Amino acid sequence: MIESSEIARRIYRIAIWDDPCLEGISFPGTSYNLFLVAAEKPAIINTLFRRSFEPVRAQVAEILDPARLRYIVVPHHEGDSSGAINEWLAAAPEAVPVCSELCASLSLRDFASKEPRVVNDGDVIDLGSHRLLFLMTPQVNQWDSLMAYEETTGTLFSNDLFSMDGVETVTDRTFGPEFVTATAAVGYQPDDRARLAEALDKIEGLRLRAIAVMHGPVITGHFKELLSAFREHPLVAPAR
Repeated sequence: MIESSEIARRIYRIAIWDDPCLEGISFPGTSYNLFLVAAEKPAIINTLFRRSFEPVRAQVAEILDPARLRYIVVPHHEGDSSGAINEWLAAAPEAVPVCSELCASLSLRDFASKEPRVVNDGDVIDLGSHRLLFLMTPQVNQWDSLMAYEETTGTLFSNDLFSMDGVETVTDRTFGPEFVTATAAVGYQPDDRARLAEALDKIEGLRLRAIAVMHGPVITGHFKELLSAFREHPLVAPAR
């Protein structure tokens, strides 16, 4: 299944789940999300898998010509976030990958067909009608991770942090300790309290209207409770 939804002004969530092209490389009942910022200088956040490129590209093409893309933001190097980087670069000749220095030096300078643009903490890329502010968040959840915040709409692209099961487009549920327990059970986020606290401090300073997670629905409220739950409860699954 694949669908696209406008989650903020000219920002679209392209979600794919339980699709035959993802067999063996995805979790059933969980969406894998690419985000398109359809600005004057368009950008995508995440590439999704190489296997899913064609159906995802077709969804993007219903909104704008993929050849117009200027930036391909890679939050960290992993199959669902950068697997289709070269396919997107071929489809968008003027686009450049955007990533952290660690992601570039360890992965993308070899893996990608074009030299990546490295961003640092606090850097901004002006897309015209939209602006992407970059936050370096190493070890949340991967060692080379970053997040992006779109300033005009208050949309945080939080990488894998706060991801959840489900395929609905948005949720306004309240998050508590049980959500952190579920995160710990999946085991995608190391319990590096110092690094996690640094990331949460950066997020807390933003004027949030939505958190666009890599997996699951866009979070549209109860941000304070969500951040508190991750600050106060360990991301370690109970011992068996």
